[in-house]
Amino acid sequence: MSKIVILGAGISGHTAASHLRRKLGKEHEVLVVSPNRNYQWVPSNIWVGIGRMKSKQLIFPLEHYIKEKELVTNKPK
Repeated sequence: MSKIVILGAGISGHTAASHLRRKLGKEHEVLVVSPNRNYQWVPSNIWVGIGRMKSKQLIFPLEHYIKEKELVTNKPK
């Protein structure tokens, strides 16, 4: 059994974790380390700045994603 550690749950981190989970067998553990419980879709921040979106529309809880992809995570704030 291997334990893969991915630092960060941003665009690259959660994409890498998702692909690794899909490609590796269940005997391997994919651990995502993130300092936060939420994911923020940064490319859309421009729309918040000009008033077309609210910041809460860009923030998503990571918990559902972690469970859905059968990943392991640290205990973020």
